[in-house]
Amino acid sequence: MKRLVCDECGTNFQCGPFKEKSCWCHHLPNLRTNFDLAGNCVCPDCLTKGKAKQITKMRKKKYSQRRLDKIELGA
Repeated sequence: MKRLVCDECGTNFQCGPFKEKSCWCHHLPNLRTNFDLAGNCVCPDCLTKGKAKQITKMRKKKYSQRRLDKIELGA
């Protein structure tokens, strides 16, 4: 895990995989107008135009609901 500074806003953030084998940026959509990020490192909020927390919360909620539905169907 590396500490980087966002090329867009100057925010400090961590770059690299957490529990998965791929980096967090592979799990968030790139909502920027420039989709070529080669050589640029941007924070989650800049990558998603400020929607990273909302997207992550929505995905966790959907994941929890799917788990509950799976348990319900299996019972």
